[in-house]
Amino acid sequence: MRKLNLIAKMVFRKNMHSFSWWSLVLMPLIALAIIGGISWYMDQTNQPAQVAVAAPAAVRASLKHSSDPKFQPVTSAAAGQKLLKASKVDGLLTVAQATSPSVKLVVRDDGETVDPATIKTMLTALNTQAVAKSLGLSQAALAQMLRPTQVTVKTVTVSDGQLKAAANKSEGLKSILALAVGFLMYLFLMSYGSIVAQEIATEKGSRIEESILAAIKAQTQFYGKLLGIAELVGVQLGAYAVLGGGAWLLRRHWPALNDLLRLVDWQQIGWSFVLVMIGFFVLGILSYTILAALCGSLVSNQEQAGMAMQPVLYLAMIGYFAALMVSNGAGPVINVMSYLPFLSPMIMPARFGVDQVGLLQVGIALAINLVFLLGFSIFAARAYRANVLVYSDSGILAAFKKSRSVAKAQR
Repeated sequence: MRKLNLIAKMVFRKNMHSFSWWSLVLMPLIALAIIGGISWYMDQTNQPAQVAVAAPAAVRASLKHSSDPKFQPVTSAAAGQKLLKASKVDGLLTVAQATSPSVKLVVRDDGETVDPATIKTMLTALNTQAVAKSLGLSQAALAQMLRPTQVTVKTVTVSDGQLKAAANKSEGLKSILALAVGFLMYLFLMSYGSIVAQEIATEKGSRIEESILAAIKAQTQFYGKLLGIAELVGVQLGAYAVLGGGAWLLRRHWPALNDLLRLVDWQQIGWSFVLVMIGFFVLGILSYTILAALCGSLVSNQEQAGMAMQPVLYLAMIGYFAALMVSNGAGPVINVMSYLPFLSPMIMPARFGVDQVGLLQVGIALAINLVFLLGFSIFAARAYRANVLVYSDSGILAAFKKSRSVAKAQR
């Protein structure tokens, strides 16, 4: 146990002091900061459009309370054109009479954006009020006439031939979150898979592996490296969790973030979906990291580490692209793939998000992945013992065949 912790500590400390790991941690935060800064700058610099309005007094009085766009009353269309030519306004709105069915809007192509639909909505409301007043309708009668129809939407699921209410469901939001987590998993496995593959390939390339194995068992070294990588992942996720929690607490003092969070109906996600995503994310990262370590033990030097990552990336790409197709419906192939290790962590959360499967199917997939992970880790540790003693420049397949011969000789 002491040697296991020693290996894990060495891997952890080595990467904690490396620029590549810190760039991996800070790059998403820097990207979010840049996006947030651009959004804040746009909010600060964007000014509402200025529109000159030549219209009857009643129309001018009603439009002057608008904040976006802002209307500037003028005595005539000619006066508005002078302001437009001098670039003092972004548009000119001409209304002949209060109940006119059509108006004229002229906008500058180099000015602030003037939305014709917004102006149309405003004028339509004014026209409706003017017509209602001419017909003698009261404000209460007008409000009742314009009252929108309330539509209550209820989502149901079909279970055993019965319709059952599906509470706290939001398929679109869950599908987006599942794909986002799948993409995050792809980035993590690409980064940490490369780290563990480089770690092993560097030791083999320097020809010190035999000396290490003379003092430490191959399985101990293998599990120690994985434990060190797991600690790095935990530190990164923990840092993100702390920053995310801090941003959540300070959201009321950050208008842009608060407005963004309001767009998401968090109550419709449900804790079951969150736990499913976390479970598959952890299993997926562990499975792919072990696979990367196994493939990394088959290369002979650091220059071949990229070759070791090819099988890992191919599997991850298949799983992610299959998850993208889930929203279009799941056929027999997608159904089977959602239970297969390496592919299931990306596909099953997406299927659960769009209500193609229930918690029973999710539990079965989790159990399959967990059992596979335990068996695969034992197999990978045993194979690692033979692989690290094999040096071949003919590729991974040739090294794998050679390692099988070494493994038989070690029995």
